[in-house]
Amino acid sequence: MTRDMFQTYDPPEVRQSGAERVDKLRRLMAKARLDAVLVPRADEHQGEYVAPSAERLKWLTGFSGSAGLAVVGRTAAALFVDGRYVVQAPSQIDTRTFEVQQIPQAKLAEWLGKHLKAGGVVGFDPRLHTAAMIEELDKSLQPKGIKLKALASNPVDRAWGRERPPSARGAVNPHAMKYAGKAAEQKIAELQAALRKEGEDAVILTLPDSIAWLLNIRGADVAHNPVALAFAIVPANGKPELFIDPAKIGPDAKAHLAPLAKVNEPAALDRRLTALKGTGKRIRLDPATASSWFFRKLKGGKARIVRGPDPCLLPKARKNAVEIRGARSASKRDGAAVARFLAW
Repeated sequence: MTRDMFQTYDPPEVRQSGAERVDKLRRLMAKARLDAVLVPRADEHQGEYVAPSAERLKWLTGFSGSAGLAVVGRTAAALFVDGRYVVQAPSQIDTRTFEVQQIPQAKLAEWLGKHLKAGGVVGFDPRLHTAAMIEELDKSLQPKGIKLKALASNPVDRAWGRERPPSARGAVNPHAMKYAGKAAEQKIAELQAALRKEGEDAVILTLPDSIAWLLNIRGADVAHNPVALAFAIVPANGKPELFIDPAKIGPDAKAHLAPLAKVNEPAALDRRLTALKGTGKRIRLDPATASSWFFRKLKGGKARIVRGPDPCLLPKARKNAVEIRGARSASKRDGAAVARFLAW
Protein backbone atom coordinates (compact mmCIF):
# COMPACT_ATOMS: atom_id res chain seq x y z
CA MET A 1 0.00 0.00 0.00
CA THR A 2 1.33 3.47 -0.84
CA ARG A 3 0.30 6.99 0.01
CA ASP A 4 -1.21 7.31 -3.48
CA MET A 5 -3.96 4.91 -2.43
CA PHE A 6 -5.37 7.27 0.18
CA GLN A 7 -7.91 10.05 -0.26
CA THR A 8 -6.38 13.51 -0.37
CA TYR A 9 -7.97 16.64 0.97
CA ASP A 10 -6.19 19.16 -1.20
CA PRO A 11 -8.22 22.27 -2.05
CA PRO A 12 -9.95 22.12 -5.45
CA GLU A 13 -7.94 23.43 -8.35
CA VAL A 14 -8.69 26.88 -9.66
CA ARG A 15 -10.79 26.91 -12.80
CA GLN A 16 -8.40 27.02 -15.73
CA SER A 17 -8.68 28.82 -19.02
CA GLY A 18 -8.72 26.10 -21.66
CA ALA A 19 -8.48 28.48 -24.61
CA GLU A 20 -4.69 28.42 -24.96
CA ARG A 21 -4.45 24.62 -24.82
CA VAL A 22 -7.37 24.19 -27.19
CA ASP A 23 -5.77 26.65 -29.63
CA LYS A 24 -2.57 24.61 -29.55
CA LEU A 25 -4.55 21.44 -30.22
CA ARG A 26 -6.45 23.10 -33.07
CA ARG A 27 -3.20 24.08 -34.77
CA LEU A 28 -2.15 20.43 -34.71
CA MET A 29 -5.60 19.43 -36.01
CA ALA A 30 -5.25 21.81 -38.95
CA LYS A 31 -1.87 20.34 -39.89
CA ALA A 32 -3.37 16.84 -39.78
CA ARG A 33 -6.47 17.97 -41.72
CA LEU A 34 -8.81 16.99 -38.93
CA ASP A 35 -12.14 18.69 -38.34
CA ALA A 36 -12.51 17.38 -34.79
CA VAL A 37 -10.65 15.31 -32.19
CA LEU A 38 -12.01 13.10 -29.43
CA VAL A 39 -10.41 13.33 -25.98
CA PRO A 40 -11.68 10.68 -23.53
CA ARG A 41 -11.11 10.32 -19.82
CA ALA A 42 -10.05 6.68 -20.30
CA ASP A 43 -6.48 5.46 -20.67
CA GLU A 44 -5.15 2.55 -22.74
CA HIS A 45 -6.79 0.14 -20.29
CA GLN A 46 -10.17 1.91 -20.28
CA GLY A 47 -9.68 2.74 -16.63
CA GLU A 48 -12.01 4.98 -14.65
CA TYR A 49 -9.01 6.12 -12.63
CA VAL A 50 -5.88 6.90 -14.61
CA ALA A 51 -2.22 7.67 -14.00
CA PRO A 52 -1.05 11.32 -14.17
CA SER A 53 0.44 10.79 -17.64
CA ALA A 54 -3.00 9.74 -18.92
CA GLU A 55 -4.91 12.73 -17.50
CA ARG A 56 -5.43 14.11 -21.01
CA LEU A 57 -9.01 15.22 -20.43
CA LYS A 58 -8.10 17.03 -17.23
CA TRP A 59 -5.08 18.70 -18.82
CA LEU A 60 -7.12 19.97 -21.77
CA THR A 61 -10.34 20.97 -20.01
CA GLY A 62 -9.64 21.16 -16.26
CA PHE A 63 -12.36 18.57 -15.56
CA SER A 64 -11.24 15.98 -12.99
CA GLY A 65 -14.26 13.67 -12.87
CA SER A 66 -13.86 9.94 -13.38
CA ALA A 67 -15.99 9.79 -16.55
CA GLY A 68 -16.27 12.15 -19.48
CA LEU A 69 -15.27 12.87 -23.06
CA ALA A 70 -14.37 16.09 -24.82
CA VAL A 71 -14.70 16.80 -28.50
CA VAL A 72 -12.80 19.69 -30.03
CA GLY A 73 -13.85 21.00 -33.42
CA ARG A 74 -12.35 23.81 -35.49
CA THR A 75 -14.67 26.45 -33.99
CA ALA A 76 -16.57 24.73 -31.17
CA ALA A 77 -15.85 22.28 -28.36
CA ALA A 78 -17.91 20.33 -25.85
CA LEU A 79 -17.47 18.21 -22.74
CA PHE A 80 -19.85 15.25 -22.39
CA VAL A 81 -20.55 14.14 -18.82
CA ASP A 82 -23.27 12.22 -17.01
CA GLY A 83 -25.62 13.52 -14.35
CA ARG A 84 -23.05 13.15 -11.57
CA TYR A 85 -20.96 15.98 -12.97
CA VAL A 86 -23.41 18.61 -14.22
CA VAL A 87 -22.46 20.83 -11.27
CA GLN A 88 -18.76 19.94 -11.04
CA ALA A 89 -17.94 20.28 -14.73
CA PRO A 90 -18.99 23.94 -15.20
CA SER A 91 -17.10 24.87 -12.02
CA GLN A 92 -13.84 23.39 -13.35
CA ILE A 93 -13.79 24.14 -17.07
CA ASP A 94 -13.72 27.29 -19.16
CA THR A 95 -17.35 27.44 -20.26
CA ARG A 96 -16.45 30.04 -22.87
CA THR A 97 -14.41 27.34 -24.61
CA PHE A 98 -16.35 24.15 -23.80
CA GLU A 99 -20.10 23.68 -23.63
CA VAL A 100 -21.20 21.06 -21.11
CA GLN A 101 -23.38 18.31 -22.59
CA GLN A 102 -25.21 15.83 -20.34
CA ILE A 103 -25.48 12.24 -21.47
CA PRO A 104 -27.48 10.19 -22.27
CA GLN A 105 -29.74 13.02 -23.43
CA ALA A 106 -26.94 14.62 -25.45
CA LYS A 107 -25.43 12.47 -28.20
CA LEU A 108 -21.87 12.78 -29.46
CA ALA A 109 -22.89 11.85 -33.01
CA GLU A 110 -25.57 14.54 -33.04
CA TRP A 111 -23.13 17.18 -31.82
CA LEU A 112 -20.66 16.21 -34.54
CA GLY A 113 -23.42 16.25 -37.15
CA LYS A 114 -24.37 19.76 -36.06
CA HIS A 115 -20.86 21.22 -36.11
CA LEU A 116 -19.23 19.30 -38.98
CA LYS A 117 -20.17 19.18 -42.63
CA ALA A 118 -20.45 16.03 -44.74
CA GLY A 119 -16.93 14.85 -45.51
CA GLY A 120 -15.68 15.96 -42.11
CA VAL A 121 -12.96 13.90 -40.43
CA VAL A 122 -12.89 13.12 -36.70
CA GLY A 123 -9.57 11.97 -35.29
CA PHE A 124 -9.27 9.58 -32.37
CA ASP A 125 -6.55 7.66 -30.57
CA PRO A 126 -7.47 3.98 -31.10
CA ARG A 127 -5.69 3.03 -27.88
CA LEU A 128 -8.10 5.10 -25.78
CA HIS A 129 -11.49 3.92 -27.07
CA THR A 130 -13.05 0.48 -26.96
CA ALA A 131 -13.79 -1.24 -30.23
CA ALA A 132 -17.50 -1.28 -29.34
CA MET A 133 -17.60 2.48 -28.79
CA ILE A 134 -15.84 3.31 -32.05
CA GLU A 135 -17.98 0.91 -34.06
CA GLU A 136 -21.18 2.36 -32.61
CA LEU A 137 -20.06 5.95 -33.27
CA ASP A 138 -18.97 5.11 -36.81
CA LYS A 139 -22.38 3.58 -37.50
CA SER A 140 -24.09 6.75 -36.26
CA LEU A 141 -21.85 9.06 -38.30
CA GLN A 142 -22.04 7.23 -41.63
CA PRO A 143 -25.48 8.67 -42.57
CA LYS A 144 -24.07 12.14 -41.88
CA GLY A 145 -21.10 11.60 -44.18
CA ILE A 146 -18.62 12.09 -41.34
CA LYS A 147 -15.59 9.80 -41.11
CA LEU A 148 -13.57 8.57 -38.15
CA LYS A 149 -9.80 8.46 -38.50
CA ALA A 150 -7.53 6.43 -36.22
CA LEU A 151 -4.44 8.48 -35.39
CA ALA A 152 -0.92 7.07 -35.16
CA SER A 153 -0.02 9.55 -32.41
CA ASN A 154 -2.13 11.44 -29.91
CA PRO A 155 -2.29 15.19 -30.66
CA VAL A 156 -3.09 15.99 -27.03
CA ASP A 157 0.18 14.35 -25.97
CA ARG A 158 2.00 16.46 -28.54
CA ALA A 159 0.30 19.64 -27.33
CA TRP A 160 1.05 18.67 -23.71
CA GLY A 161 4.71 18.27 -24.64
CA ARG A 162 7.44 18.16 -22.00
CA GLU A 163 5.05 19.11 -19.22
CA ARG A 164 3.37 15.72 -19.48
CA PRO A 165 4.29 13.52 -16.49
CA PRO A 166 6.32 10.36 -17.10
CA SER A 167 4.61 6.98 -17.30
CA ALA A 168 3.72 5.38 -13.97
CA ARG A 169 6.31 3.04 -12.49
CA GLY A 170 4.73 1.80 -9.28
CA ALA A 171 6.31 -1.31 -7.80
CA VAL A 172 4.66 -4.68 -8.40
CA ASN A 173 4.19 -6.92 -5.37
CA PRO A 174 3.09 -10.55 -5.07
CA HIS A 175 -0.42 -11.01 -3.63
CA ALA A 176 0.07 -13.61 -0.91
CA MET A 177 -1.97 -16.80 -0.81
CA LYS A 178 -3.33 -15.84 2.62
CA TYR A 179 -5.16 -13.03 0.83
CA ALA A 180 -5.76 -14.56 -2.62
CA GLY A 181 -7.06 -17.95 -1.51
CA LYS A 182 -6.16 -19.57 -4.83
CA ALA A 183 -2.78 -20.02 -6.50
CA ALA A 184 -2.08 -18.17 -9.75
CA GLU A 185 -1.06 -21.50 -11.32
CA GLN A 186 -4.55 -22.85 -10.69
CA LYS A 187 -6.24 -19.74 -12.05
CA ILE A 188 -4.16 -19.88 -15.23
CA ALA A 189 -4.84 -23.61 -15.69
CA GLU A 190 -8.59 -23.07 -15.33
CA LEU A 191 -8.59 -20.16 -17.78
CA GLN A 192 -6.59 -22.14 -20.32
CA ALA A 193 -8.97 -25.09 -19.98
CA ALA A 194 -11.87 -22.73 -20.71
CA LEU A 195 -10.08 -21.45 -23.83
CA ARG A 196 -9.49 -24.98 -25.10
CA LYS A 197 -13.12 -25.86 -24.48
CA GLU A 198 -14.17 -22.91 -26.68
CA GLY A 199 -11.68 -23.85 -29.39
CA GLU A 200 -9.67 -20.65 -28.85
CA ASP A 201 -5.89 -20.46 -29.03
CA ALA A 202 -5.31 -17.40 -26.86
CA VAL A 203 -6.89 -14.41 -25.16
CA ILE A 204 -5.53 -10.89 -24.88
CA LEU A 205 -6.10 -9.32 -21.48
CA THR A 206 -6.21 -5.52 -21.35
CA LEU A 207 -7.76 -4.84 -17.93
CA PRO A 208 -5.16 -4.38 -15.17
CA ASP A 209 -7.51 -5.82 -12.55
CA SER A 210 -7.92 -9.01 -14.58
CA ILE A 211 -4.16 -9.39 -14.85
CA ALA A 212 -3.70 -8.64 -11.15
CA TRP A 213 -6.27 -11.29 -10.25
CA LEU A 214 -4.94 -13.93 -12.65
CA LEU A 215 -1.27 -13.61 -11.68
CA ASN A 216 -1.83 -12.75 -8.00
CA ILE A 217 0.03 -9.48 -8.20
CA ARG A 218 -0.71 -5.96 -7.02
CA GLY A 219 0.69 -2.62 -8.13
CA ALA A 220 0.73 1.09 -7.41
CA ASP A 221 0.44 2.78 -10.81
CA VAL A 222 -2.98 4.35 -10.25
CA ALA A 223 -4.28 6.18 -7.19
CA HIS A 224 -6.98 4.27 -5.25
CA ASN A 225 -6.37 1.12 -7.32
CA PRO A 226 -3.81 -1.56 -6.35
CA VAL A 227 -3.06 -2.53 -9.94
CA ALA A 228 -0.09 -2.49 -12.29
CA LEU A 229 -0.67 -1.13 -15.77
CA ALA A 230 0.14 -4.00 -18.11
CA PHE A 231 -1.18 -6.20 -20.91
CA ALA A 232 -1.09 -9.97 -21.19
CA ILE A 233 -1.52 -12.68 -23.80
CA VAL A 234 -2.65 -15.99 -22.35
CA PRO A 235 -2.32 -18.98 -24.70
CA ALA A 236 -4.49 -22.06 -24.40
CA ASN A 237 -1.27 -23.98 -23.73
CA GLY A 238 2.02 -22.76 -22.33
CA LYS A 239 3.14 -19.73 -20.37
CA PRO A 240 1.23 -16.44 -20.50
CA GLU A 241 3.13 -13.39 -21.73
CA LEU A 242 3.10 -10.27 -19.57
CA PHE A 243 3.94 -6.91 -21.14
CA ILE A 244 5.02 -4.49 -18.43
CA ASP A 245 7.70 -1.91 -17.70
CA PRO A 246 10.57 -3.95 -16.17
CA ALA A 247 11.32 -1.04 -13.82
CA LYS A 248 8.21 -2.08 -11.87
CA ILE A 249 9.49 -5.61 -11.26
CA GLY A 250 11.62 -5.91 -8.14
CA PRO A 251 13.30 -9.10 -6.84
CA ASP A 252 10.19 -10.42 -5.04
CA ALA A 253 7.90 -9.82 -8.00
CA LYS A 254 10.47 -11.31 -10.39
CA ALA A 255 10.70 -14.49 -8.33
CA HIS A 256 6.92 -14.70 -8.09
CA LEU A 257 6.35 -14.21 -11.83
CA ALA A 258 9.20 -16.42 -13.09
CA PRO A 259 7.24 -19.71 -13.02
CA LEU A 260 4.00 -18.04 -14.14
CA ALA A 261 4.68 -15.85 -17.15
CA LYS A 262 7.20 -14.60 -19.67
CA VAL A 263 7.84 -10.94 -18.83
CA ASN A 264 8.37 -8.62 -21.81
CA GLU A 265 8.79 -4.88 -22.21
CA PRO A 266 5.68 -2.95 -23.38
CA ALA A 267 7.31 -2.18 -26.74
CA ALA A 268 7.35 -5.91 -27.54
CA LEU A 269 3.55 -6.04 -27.58
CA ASP A 270 3.28 -4.42 -31.02
CA ARG A 271 5.70 -6.96 -32.52
CA ARG A 272 3.94 -9.85 -30.79
CA LEU A 273 0.55 -8.83 -32.20
CA THR A 274 2.06 -8.51 -35.67
CA ALA A 275 3.37 -12.06 -35.34
CA LEU A 276 -0.03 -13.32 -34.13
CA LYS A 277 -1.70 -11.62 -37.07
CA GLY A 278 0.20 -13.88 -39.45
CA THR A 279 -0.99 -17.08 -37.78
CA GLY A 280 -4.26 -18.90 -38.25
CA LYS A 281 -4.99 -18.82 -34.52
CA ARG A 282 -8.28 -17.90 -32.90
CA ILE A 283 -7.67 -14.95 -30.57
CA ARG A 284 -10.28 -13.80 -28.09
CA LEU A 285 -10.75 -10.05 -27.59
CA ASP A 286 -13.43 -8.32 -25.55
CA PRO A 287 -14.88 -5.46 -27.66
CA ALA A 288 -16.39 -3.91 -24.53
CA THR A 289 -13.07 -3.57 -22.71
CA ALA A 290 -10.23 -3.89 -25.25
CA SER A 291 -9.24 -0.84 -27.22
CA SER A 292 -9.86 -0.45 -30.92
CA TRP A 293 -6.09 -0.55 -31.42
CA PHE A 294 -5.92 -4.30 -30.67
CA PHE A 295 -8.61 -5.11 -33.22
CA ARG A 296 -6.87 -2.96 -35.83
CA LYS A 297 -3.53 -4.64 -35.17
CA LEU A 298 -4.96 -8.12 -35.79
CA LYS A 299 -7.40 -7.27 -38.58
CA GLY A 300 -6.57 -8.28 -42.13
CA GLY A 301 -4.28 -11.19 -41.30
CA LYS A 302 -4.70 -14.92 -40.99
CA ALA A 303 -5.60 -14.73 -37.30
CA ARG A 304 -9.27 -14.90 -36.46
CA ILE A 305 -10.58 -12.51 -33.83
CA VAL A 306 -13.14 -14.14 -31.56
CA ARG A 307 -15.32 -11.54 -29.86
CA GLY A 308 -16.03 -12.58 -26.32
CA PRO A 309 -15.95 -11.31 -22.75
CA ASP A 310 -12.75 -11.09 -20.74
CA PRO A 311 -12.57 -14.64 -19.29
CA CYS A 312 -11.36 -13.30 -15.92
CA LEU A 313 -14.49 -11.27 -15.22
CA LEU A 314 -16.75 -14.03 -13.91
CA PRO A 315 -14.11 -16.09 -12.04
CA LYS A 316 -12.84 -12.88 -10.45
CA ALA A 317 -16.35 -12.10 -9.24
CA ARG A 318 -16.77 -15.54 -7.62
CA LYS A 319 -15.07 -14.88 -4.32
CA ASN A 320 -13.51 -17.81 -2.49
CA ALA A 321 -13.70 -18.24 1.29
CA VAL A 322 -10.42 -16.39 1.89
CA GLU A 323 -11.52 -13.44 -0.23
CA ILE A 324 -14.89 -13.29 1.51
CA ARG A 325 -13.21 -13.17 4.90
CA GLY A 326 -10.93 -10.43 3.63
CA ALA A 327 -13.88 -8.39 2.32
CA ARG A 328 -15.68 -8.68 5.65
CA SER A 329 -12.58 -7.67 7.55
CA ALA A 330 -12.10 -4.68 5.25
CA SER A 331 -15.74 -3.67 5.74
CA LYS A 332 -15.28 -3.68 9.52
CA ARG A 333 -12.18 -1.50 9.28
CA ASP A 334 -13.94 0.81 6.84
CA GLY A 335 -16.98 1.07 9.09
CA ALA A 336 -14.81 1.92 12.08
CA ALA A 337 -13.01 4.61 10.07
CA VAL A 338 -16.30 6.17 8.95
CA ALA A 339 -17.63 6.09 12.52
CA ARG A 340 -14.50 7.84 13.78
CA PHE A 341 -14.80 10.42 11.05
CA LEU A 342 -18.48 11.13 11.77
CA ALA A 343 -17.81 11.32 15.52
CA TRP A 344 -15.02 13.80 14.91
